[in-house]
Amino acid sequence: MTDPQELARLFGQFGKAFGRRMCEVMGRAGTTPARARLLGALHFCGSCKMREIGARLGVTPRNVTKLVDALEAEGLVQRKPHPHDRRATLLSLTDRGAAVCRESLQANHAAAARLFEPLGPRDRRQLARLLRKLLDALSAVAE
Repeated sequence: MTDPQELARLFGQFGKAFGRRMCEVMGRAGTTPARARLLGALHFCGSCKMREIGARLGVTPRNVTKLVDALEAEGLVQRKPHPHDRRATLLSLTDRGAAVCRESLQANHAAAARLFEPLGPRDRRQLARLLRKLLDALSAVAE
């Protein structure tokens, strides 16, 4: 019988390996995890203040500025002055940025889906049930 510590170790190992795999996929798609997160955040919020993006991503304003500078230079995001707050700058995806974001999301989802292909339908249902149970346990601890 596998004890909880062994499960925690295996889960951690899986998480690290999964993260490395997703980074490889993103690299082949021409992006990095930080860039993909910023593009994804803009994809879901539409137009956001730079400060909001930093808070959403949990990064410092300086790091947001560096990322945005690079993405803007590549024509993926654009800055606009906020219409009501002179101190704020709004960020949004360009058409090209939206396309890169969609391609990156599709590549990530396809790579993740391929990972679970070796599992049969019964194993997938069981894994989904167990993951939901763990997510519920995490939510209960957070409350």
